[in-house]
Amino acid sequence: MRQILIFLIFIGPLSAFAQTDDDSVKSDPVERDGSEDITTLETIKVETQRLEIKPRYTFKGRTLRSATGSGGDPLRVLNTLPSIGVLNDFVGVLSVRGGGPEDNLYYFDRLPLGYPYHLQGIVSTVNAEVIESVEVYPGGYGAEFGSDSQAVIDIHSRTKTDTAFGGTVNLNPVYSQAFLEGNLGERGYWYAFGRRSYMGPLFELLPRLLEIENDLVTEVPRFWSYQGKAVYQLSSVHKLVINAIAADDSAEFNFGSDEVSTSDLQGPLRSDNPFDSQGIHLYSEKEHLFSSVVSLTRSFSRTELNFGEGYFYRSAESVYALRGDLEYWAKFPKTLLESGFLLSSLPSTLVSDGARPFEEGDPDYDFRLKRDGTKILTSTSKLWHRLEGYIQGTQDLSTFRYADLYATVGIRTSYFNLIDTFSLQPRGLLGVTFGPTSANDDALSLFPVDLRFMYGTYIQNPQPYQVVLGNDNPEISASLAQHYVIALTKELTSEITQKRVPSQTRIEVAGYYKDLRDMITYNESESRYQNQRTGYVKGVEISLEHEIGEAFRGWLSYAYTISKRQDSPRDDERFYMYNTPHVLSIGLNYRLESLEFGANWQYKSGVLYSPLVDREPYTNPFTKNKTWLPIYGEPERTAAYHRLDLRFHWSIIQINNWKGGFTAELWNAYNRTNSLQVRYNSNFTKEVPIAQLPIVPFLALTLEF
Repeated sequence: MRQILIFLIFIGPLSAFAQTDDDSVKSDPVERDGSEDITTLETIKVETQRLEIKPRYTFKGRTLRSATGSGGDPLRVLNTLPSIGVLNDFVGVLSVRGGGPEDNLYYFDRLPLGYPYHLQGIVSTVNAEVIESVEVYPGGYGAEFGSDSQAVIDIHSRTKTDTAFGGTVNLNPVYSQAFLEGNLGERGYWYAFGRRSYMGPLFELLPRLLEIENDLVTEVPRFWSYQGKAVYQLSSVHKLVINAIAADDSAEFNFGSDEVSTSDLQGPLRSDNPFDSQGIHLYSEKEHLFSSVVSLTRSFSRTELNFGEGYFYRSAESVYALRGDLEYWAKFPKTLLESGFLLSSLPSTLVSDGARPFEEGDPDYDFRLKRDGTKILTSTSKLWHRLEGYIQGTQDLSTFRYADLYATVGIRTSYFNLIDTFSLQPRGLLGVTFGPTSANDDALSLFPVDLRFMYGTYIQNPQPYQVVLGNDNPEISASLAQHYVIALTKELTSEITQKRVPSQTRIEVAGYYKDLRDMITYNESESRYQNQRTGYVKGVEISLEHEIGEAFRGWLSYAYTISKRQDSPRDDERFYMYNTPHVLSIGLNYRLESLEFGANWQYKSGVLYSPLVDREPYTNPFTKNKTWLPIYGEPERTAAYHRLDLRFHWSIIQINNWKGGFTAELWNAYNRTNSLQVRYNSNFTKEVPIAQLPIVPFLALTLEF
C-alpha cells in the first residue's frame, strides 16, 4: 500500500513536540496492533505462552502511527507507558522508571541508534511508516541485552510489503521527508527514507506565541536523517539483511544572563551531533528447533560543543562489532536455551579546551574544567576493546493442580579494557500461574492469574571522557544497578454473543526497587570523575486496558515513583531531576466504520525547581568582575501538569484500492498553562516562570492507493 500525505498544517509552536497518551499493550503473551482479531489467543497453548513471557511492552506499527497527540511520530507514544515519561513537551528523551537518558539503550534493527530524537524532541530520527513494532524493556529483563543500560528500546522495521513499488511524501513547516519501498522479485524487500528540516519560518513565529528571547536562537537549528534496508530470502532457513541509518543535528544559541549566571559561559553555544550506523545480518530459523542472528555492524557518533569564552568539547567514537544471538529449543515448548556474544573495537578521539559534557545535578550547569583559573586542555586518541557473552535458560517447571511454575535463569559477562575489568551479571525470572487455565471460556473468571518475580544486575561502564578529563582517574570502575521487580497480571477474555465480538480486559500491578551504586560524577574539589554517587528508585504501577474487537479500546494507568540520588558522601539526598512522583493517564479510542475518535488525558507532578531565598555579591578573583550569586531554598515543585489531547479521523472516500482520509488533532485542548521551568532575572531578585506548549491544532489530509 502506498500513502501520499498531500496536506499538513501546524498552527502553533513546535507542534511535533507534543506528548501523547495513547495505546500501549503488554507483549506477553500476545502482541496486538488493533487490527488483529483478539480471538487468536484461543489458538495459543498455555505452555508456549509462559516461555514467551518477558518483562516488556510492545507497540505495533499501526498503533504508533494513529496514536492521539503524536502527529504520527512513532516514539512519542512511549511516554504513555506506566513509569515511562518525557521531561516536558519540548524534550523527548525518555526517563524509564526513575532513570535518566543515559540509562537507556536504543536499537534499530540491531543497529545502535545514536539518539532517538532530533534536537532532543522535535521529531523521531526513525520513520513511522516502516516500523513493525517497538519493544520496551523497562527493567528486570534477561541476559539477552548487554551492558551500559538499565532499560532497552528495541525498534523493528518490517521485512515485506504488499506492493511492488510505493511511497510516502510528507511536507510540514518543520521538515520534509520522503519514503520509498518495493519488492525484490518474490524473495526480497527494500525501503529508503530521507528527511530534511527547514525551520526558519517556525522560529520567526515562536517569539509571537511564547515567552522566549528574540536573540536566543542565532542560527536556526537544522537536521537531516536517512534510513535504508534490503531483505533477501536466501532459502527456507536463511535470510540476509543489509541496513543503514544516519542523522545529524546542529544549532547555535546565544546564552545571556537569563540562561547562565556566570559571565564566561555567556555567549554563543554551537552544537553538532552526527551519527551513522550500517550493518549486514544473517537470520536463520527452523521452526520449533532454533533461530539465530549474526550481525556485523559499524557505527560512528560525534558530540561537539563550542560555547562561552572559547570553551570547546569534541568526542568522536566508531564501533566495529560482531554480534551473535541463538535460541535453541532443547525440548519444545518446555525448554529454551539462549546464548550470544558481542565482540567490538572502539577507536575514540577526545578533544577538550576546558570543558566537559553536561551532567544532571550540576548547579547552574557548570561544565568548566579549570586548574588555578586556567582552562585544562585535553587531546587524546585511543583504541578500546569490549567482549561480552551470555547464556540463559527458560524451563517450564513442575505443574500442580492449581499452580504452574516456570523460570528463566541467565548470566552475562563483560570485559572492557578501558578499565580492565571483568564483570558477571546474574539475571532471572520466576513465575507462577495460579488457578485452572480456563481464561478463554466465554464466562469471566478470576483465574488464571500470573505472578512474576524478576531480578537483574546491570553495569554501566564509564565513558572515555570520564577517565581522562580533568585529573586522570584510571581507578574509576563501572556503575552497578540491581533491579527487583514483582508483577501480577490478569487477562479476562469473553465474547459479546449478539455480534460475536471478542472482548478482552487486562489488569496489571507491578512494583519495583532499584539499588544504584558507584555512579560516576565529577568531583570539583579533586577535578576528576569518581564513583561517588549512590541512589535508589522505588515505585508501583497499576494499569487497566479493555478492548472490544476493533471498535473500542480504553485504558487507565497510574504510576507512583520515587527516585533519589546522593551525589557524594558529603551531600544530602535529593530528588533526581527526572523523577515525577505521580503520573495518571486515561485514554480511549472508538472506531465506527469510517469514523474514529481518540482522547488522552494525562496528569503528573510538576517540575522541580529551586526557589530564590536571597542573593549575595561576588567578585571573580581572576577577572575582577562583580556579579550576584543566588541563595536557593529547598527544592519545590511547580503546579501539577495536566493536558487533554483529542483526535478525529474520517475516511472520506474508498474506491477500489484508493482511500482518502482527513485527520484533525487538538493538543492541550483546554489550553492548560503547564510550567516548563522557573528562571530568574539577571540580578536574582525574582522568579520568571516559563510555560510549555499552549493549545495546538493539527490537520492532515491523506491519500492511499
